[in-house]
Amino acid sequence: MNDLSKIVFGVQGLFWGACLIIIVFLIFRQYKKKQSEDFEDRDN
Repeated sequence: MNDLSKIVFGVQGLFWGACLIIIVFLIFRQYKKKQSEDFEDRDN
C-alpha cells in the first residue's frame, strides 16, 4: 500500500507542477505581448 500512495502522490505532484509551469508561461507570454503592443494595436 505504501508504494501505491507514492505513485499517486507522484502523479499528483507532476500534475500540479505542470499546471504551475503552464500558468507561469501564459503570464510571461501575456506580459511580453503587452510590452510589444502599440497604441494602434489595441482593441477597443
